[in-house]
Amino acid sequence: MKRVLIVAGYLALAMAAGSPAGAQPMAPAVPKFFGNFEPRPGVWSEYAMVEKGSGQKSVMRLSIVGEEEGAFWYEVHIKNGDSRNVIKMLVTGDPKDGENVRRFIVKSGDGQAIEMPRDFIAMGRKMADHMFSSRSGVPSEDKAGVRVEEVGEEKRTVPAGTFTVQRRRVVGSDGSVIGTFDFNEKVLPIGVVASDSEQTSMELVGHGSDAVTAIEEEPVLMRPPPGMPPGMGPGSPGMVPGMPVPGR
Repeated sequence: MKRVLIVAGYLALAMAAGSPAGAQPMAPAVPKFFGNFEPRPGVWSEYAMVEKGSGQKSVMRLSIVGEEEGAFWYEVHIKNGDSRNVIKMLVTGDPKDGENVRRFIVKSGDGQAIEMPRDFIAMGRKMADHMFSSRSGVPSEDKAGVRVEEVGEEKRTVPAGTFTVQRRRVVGSDGSVIGTFDFNEKVLPIGVVASDSEQTSMELVGHGSDAVTAIEEEPVLMRPPPGMPPGMGPGSPGMVPGMPVPGR
């Protein structure tokens, strides 16, 4: 069961960090890392991230590393000190919608790449919602009241250079500003140059169009833990005791 928890955590991280919802004010979903998901083969963007509470720093690279029968291989590569985790998804659209995820592979450090059964997607969605809620301060049940507002155009300088950006802010149902993000449509796959919230900030440190995958070996399919009843996938209710569920 330990491996189930670890891999489910990777899934939640990928969906929370790499599945930005549309930034249109009418969109009912709150952006994870604010932006628009626009996959094109080879594009990548890399960000320096800081957790404000702990001061912990990490580097996250978002890449489109291939195309397969109308779907895209979307890769999230996260470095934190000496640790390195890679999440690779074959998606037909925005990864925040589990129905768009055809395959899901994770790799930790130099370990073997592991492919997860689709049953994990439902559990990962719940964990991703909880993770976003805890990091952004937006209660999961309050998503319908959150909106994105245009602030205006400006110049923004980050380690990757100076960009003309559209400044946008995310406003809660009570009128408070939850976070801001600077958007440039040429910075793919999510268009974000920088973002800032009470918990986390990130800045673009590089981007390009020559992405290659960090997972070259064939993944091993993860098998359910011993004793799991037939037909009950890890995403079934109650399979992970203590797992937080949004709205409870």
